[in-house]
Amino acid sequence: MLWLIAALILLQTAMHWLYEPVVQLLTPLVGFNLLPWMIVFVVIWIFTGRSIR
Repeated sequence: MLWLIAALILLQTAMHWLYEPVVQLLTPLVGFNLLPWMIVFVVIWIFTGRSIR
């Protein structure tokens, strides 16, 4: 039982150490920091499209 607890703690520590840089990198992209830029891109895309004549 002690080996199981130690293995789980070791696994959790390794996963935190490996995925922490990924989480730090993706946090601004997943948050609302990217949302205003996406809205601007969509608005520009809509207004620069072909007009139906």
